[in-house]
Amino acid sequence: MTEATAPFLPPPRRVVTGHNANGQATVAFDSHLTPQPVGDGNNLTILWSTSEHPANVSDSEDAALSPRSWPPTGTGISAFDLPPKAEGVLHRSITLDYVIVGKGSVVLSLDDGSKVTLNEGDVVVQRATMHGWSNITDQWARIYGMMVPAQAPIVNGTELKEDWPF
Repeated sequence: MTEATAPFLPPPRRVVTGHNANGQATVAFDSHLTPQPVGDGNNLTILWSTSEHPANVSDSEDAALSPRSWPPTGTGISAFDLPPKAEGVLHRSITLDYVIVGKGSVVLSLDDGSKVTLNEGDVVVQRATMHGWSNITDQWARIYGMMVPAQAPIVNGTELKEDWPF
């Protein structure tokens, strides 16, 4: 990882529960996961991913270490770190996303020109729309996103498609 893409926020900690041989709840995984660069200095940490919905909660595999697809085909949660002065690219996944600002401030941009400034603790329900995330501050920011596959939106009889220009 180069200095330009090195995360200046600590790696996110993720605690995953499961069951022991007696059927009792236990901690299956407790670790800090290393953010991975995804371009323009942004970092993505996949915290958990499933390939089906409802999710298989009996598997003993660490689903963060081998995501089958991203965006997930079942469910997924990630941490997305934005460096200072980062300008987001508009994109769309056919997912319902629940996004929480965990650290700093970010700007949500939509393709109609709307821009919404979000601060720590703010929540966005992202319904398969074209959007981008920017950080106009001098500090790193982190958002957490929970993704669930969705039906493609239909507007005026036209089905909107996934759009990943990066």
